[in-house]
Amino acid sequence: MNSLPLTLAQDAGLLEKLFFGGAGASPLAHYTDQVFLWILYFCIFWFVLLMGLMFYWVVKYRRRPGVPPQRSAHHNTRLELVWTIVPSVFLGAMFYFGFQGYITKLVSPTNAEVIDITGQKWDWVATYKNGVNPQEKVEIGGNTSAPVIIVPVGRPVQFRMTSIDVLHSFWIPDFRFKFDVMPNRYTSFWIEAEEPGDHWIFCAEYCGDRHSEMSAILRAVPADEYDATLARWWNETGALTPAQRGQRIATGMGGCIACHSINGSPGVGPTWKDAWGVEVALADGTKIPADDEAAWMNYVIESIRKPSAQIHAGFPSPSPMPLYNFTDEELGYLAAYIKSLSSKYAAPAETPAETPAEQN
Repeated sequence: MNSLPLTLAQDAGLLEKLFFGGAGASPLAHYTDQVFLWILYFCIFWFVLLMGLMFYWVVKYRRRPGVPPQRSAHHNTRLELVWTIVPSVFLGAMFYFGFQGYITKLVSPTNAEVIDITGQKWDWVATYKNGVNPQEKVEIGGNTSAPVIIVPVGRPVQFRMTSIDVLHSFWIPDFRFKFDVMPNRYTSFWIEAEEPGDHWIFCAEYCGDRHSEMSAILRAVPADEYDATLARWWNETGALTPAQRGQRIATGMGGCIACHSINGSPGVGPTWKDAWGVEVALADGTKIPADDEAAWMNYVIESIRKPSAQIHAGFPSPSPMPLYNFTDEELGYLAAYIKSLSSKYAAPAETPAETPAEQN
């Protein structure tokens, strides 16, 4: 174990250094800084203007001996409309630009590298697409085994997150984003590192007596180094991919393929062939949107845990599917297997897993 000094991005303006400690580490972080600073300048301008006018009027219209006070105006419709409508326009602009940045960070590009993040007391567990976990640990304060989570520079990376115990919050200050990590639900956001470097990861939701030690390092490395590192870790650990583990569950103790075909043929339940990432109509009239990673994860997990909660249109209700006592980890593997059966994504898990180096 060794302590690790972190490097912040350079060329930050004075106010960025004051409020954030440095410049953001991604294009979306720069956008967040710009919106924040624009709102800050706007507030400073109007604060100075209004306070200046207030002091001026306090002095000008102060009470003087022998001078009767002026009668205050009772009502001015035009003035009241102006100070209601004009601020509302600016508030609407603040909402629009802030909401645009927020939604952009949630909706990842379709080619984003997916890294599963699991929060637990008091650690972050990352799982890559080939099934490996970070192999390097560092010491941060009282945490002697904080994981180093590597990401590629110049590629979009989506963090797909869940918790196995209580509510956590995955926070990377240099990327100007944090998001709640909840049990029994998947949430996600994405980043794209601009240059190599290390960045703090914290938990921003109180989760117990070691909450302050729930930390990690996000290490951005060149894309070729990232691929080589994942391949090396895979070779060292001999790991199965999540999809391969899910296949074992589905064809073994789960017995899932007895009702769900993997070749597109009809069955008791919906086929898994090319299902993931396609819009699904439900019996209640709602739909599961296409290409929404978090929505599909939540749909699949809930459909296994509560088979009658969301009935696929055209299939019986209540569902004849039995209840299974899968762990959160096993549910994640099953979801990965179902996704692998879609031609829009990875190759099916029946074929031998390729390492990232072989895929390139």
